Amino acid sequence: MLHSFLAGTGELADLGVLASLQVGALLTIRPGRAAPRFGGRSRLEVRTPDGHALGYLPPEDGEVLASLLDAGASAIVRVRGLVPAFQRPRVQLEIRVVPAAADQTSAKA
Repeated sequence: MLHSFLAGTGELADLGVLASLQVGALLTIRPGRAAPRFGGRSRLEVRTPDGHALGYLPPEDGEVLASLLDAGASAIVRVRGLVPAFQRPRVQLEIRVVPAAADQTSAKA
């Protein structure tokens, strides 16, 4: 399990969508566009299940998770906490990594 937070909310998120988030809400992760300030690497976007963009995983967490996803794992992302902040809430995330099916089979053997 990985604990992270939502970065880049000022770039992507609609404040109304952010305000409607609740602890426990299920979110999705998908590869985003390459970002020059991250050395041209792509970032993992965090979205609501209906597709509203919320932000990105921080680069370090995104790299770790991207390598696991590239290896066939999947991820379940939920809102772990909402911390009041100056202009928008800080969204804490809980990411459960589900190993690839082949990994689960070999682990049982």
